[in-house]
Amino acid sequence: MRNNVLKGIGLGLFIATGLTAWVTFLRQTAGTAPFDQLDTTYSATVALYYGGGLIGGAVVGLLLPLHRWPLGSALVGMVGVFPLYFGVALATTDASRAFTWNNVADSAVCAFLVGGAVGIWAWIDDKPNRSGWIDALRHPTALTVGKVWVSALAIATPAYFGLSRWTGGWSPQLVTIVAFVLFVIPLGLAALVTIVWTRASGRRRDT
Repeated sequence: MRNNVLKGIGLGLFIATGLTAWVTFLRQTAGTAPFDQLDTTYSATVALYYGGGLIGGAVVGLLLPLHRWPLGSALVGMVGVFPLYFGVALATTDASRAFTWNNVADSAVCAFLVGGAVGIWAWIDDKPNRSGWIDALRHPTALTVGKVWVSALAIATPAYFGLSRWTGGWSPQLVTIVAFVLFVIPLGLAALVTIVWTRASGRRRDT
């Protein structure tokens, strides 16, 4: 566990250093204007990167055993980047707004969209020869494509027509997450699987 935490912290600080190099270049070339527009400062931004990298890296290290499963890996990615998004408000002159429901919700949406995707990508990249449903989606047959589209439409169609009625009193951030899960992800996955199958079929015809 200790080694995992140290690896996570090392990764977080490495990413923070890369981001710091970029904003340092920005500070040297554009001055303070980009930071002023975002109601922050160069030093606060650097502190955000290293603070978020340290906390997020430690959390990733603690949760690293979950990386063995795709959804667990997505969760690790989400939790790992959440401190960075949450800390953006802390880096502004009005740091008190960080501890509001809106900031927590906005940070959760960004962590879900970015961290979740990175976590899934890391799991797939770490297990190139994985069998099961992941491998079926990597190398789809016509039957697999049909099943994926049927499943996607079965999920997305009710969401398209009923989401506005189901979520009438929900926050915009939560509605965004639900819409992404029930509509964008199923249809996007079906489209990607179709593209992979089409390309594979084209290569087989060429040979």
